[in-house]
Amino acid sequence: MGHFGSAVAVAVLVLAPALGCAAQVPEHRVVLAHQRTDEVYAEYEVAQGAVITQTWIHSIELSPWTDYYRVEIPEDGSEPHLVLASTEFEEYGAGMPLDEGDVTFGGGRIRIDNIDRKFDTISWFHSHKAEYELTVGDRVRISADQLPDREPIELRIETAP
Repeated sequence: MGHFGSAVAVAVLVLAPALGCAAQVPEHRVVLAHQRTDEVYAEYEVAQGAVITQTWIHSIELSPWTDYYRVEIPEDGSEPHLVLASTEFEEYGAGMPLDEGDVTFGGGRIRIDNIDRKFDTISWFHSHKAEYELTVGDRVRISADQLPDREPIELRIETAP
């Protein structure tokens, strides 16, 4: 390609988005922030269908608890959100859902699948003693000691500006 051809190719790449000729896909990210001050502690890019897993030690049962969320980015441009797809734990007790999802038992664990409950944010009061872990996909991203102890934290999905 000559100089003229290269210049045309560069012009098309630069001008096409500005002219609306190419669809721009907004980037989305999972954000961990303080509930009151909105101080951001961590953020990671996510895509449609990404799985976000929260694991912690339950304060009453004193056993591991895991929630599995799916990132949902609506095609109509509305706000992205998290969908609680499944939860897994050792003990079934007060406050547990009785009428949603499919319950299975195995390996000393109880699992509820197909919950499909939407959340704009997931909020909790963070404690280092809870042995909290957040994963995005298959990688551990945040562990208990990487967030401030005894502070209100929230998890949300945002569209990048």
